[in-house]
Amino acid sequence: MGYKQYAKDYEIEYVDRPGKKRPKAVRIYVGPYYRFLAAPERIRQTKWLYLAGLMTLGLFLLLPLCVNGTLARTWYVQVPAAAAWIPWVLAAASVWRLWTAGEKVEREHHDLMGGRMSGSSLFLLIFSLISAVGAALTIGRIEAAREDWLVLGCVACAAVCSAILFARRKDLAMVEVENPEKPQAKKK
Repeated sequence: MGYKQYAKDYEIEYVDRPGKKRPKAVRIYVGPYYRFLAAPERIRQTKWLYLAGLMTLGLFLLLPLCVNGTLARTWYVQVPAAAAWIPWVLAAASVWRLWTAGEKVEREHHDLMGGRMSGSSLFLLIFSLISAVGAALTIGRIEAAREDWLVLGCVACAAVCSAILFARRKDLAMVEVENPEKPQAKKK
């Protein structure tokens, strides 16, 4: 369904193959390309930051689910932490696209990388903040054990990691450049 919006970015060209009756259909990208606005060194740093931040965030989201304490059994701490896995997976897909992006990025790749990272990092921040605030409010009312302090530390660190990822999303800004394969460019 979502890929139909990118159908206009491709043209089909048929190439004859020796010894075959049917020609081979080859997709040619004619849509716009995008380039990063930041310098290549900054993009390299951003790639490593997003990868390390996402792995660290995954650890901080997983650890509270494995601990048995009062906070681990508090629904308004654990439900947002568990729900944060959905935007985490979407952010991981965006990080994968970031690592596989070349110098020129196609429109589909651009949309799924930049737009998805902004939204998923925002929701990661929201879910982890809800969990951290719930844990902080609860730990003040209970006799906290070591496990409860561990959960509070993990959800607070998850909130910090999410905030860093959300703040660095501007490093993924791109500018559209002309595609030499575009039909309008060929006619000129």
